[in-house]
Amino acid sequence: MMLDVLQSHYKNLSKFTIVGIVNTLIDFSVFYILHDICDVYFVVAHVCAFFIALVNSFIFNALWTFKNLKKDQLFKQILSFVMIGLIGLGLSTCSIYVAGAYIGIYPAKVLAMLVSFAWNYTGSWLFVFKD
Repeated sequence: MMLDVLQSHYKNLSKFTIVGIVNTLIDFSVFYILHDICDVYFVVAHVCAFFIALVNSFIFNALWTFKNLKKDQLFKQILSFVMIGLIGLGLSTCSIYVAGAYIGIYPAKVLAMLVSFAWNYTGSWLFVFKD
């Protein structure tokens, strides 16, 4: 069953992954600048980086991945995307906070991003950009 889902979502999942890679670069860059250069507490740096990447994510996923930006429902889509993102932020922040103590900040950040990726794709597909 899971294989059928992956096959039916191959193109969108591939595009979502590409957008996710770009978002990861944005996220890690902002996190690095805030945490390592500006000495901002790692949870605060994580949250700031997440929101900057979230804006990029909405734009590219709406226009390219799902190609389902509905101008008459734009506010609803943005609100839904932000809500999905906030849940993803909660999941990823818990992950980085807990795992950071055991495996270090950057490996925990990678784990947090994987958790967030799985949630955000599912939420975007089911609730934000559904047909």
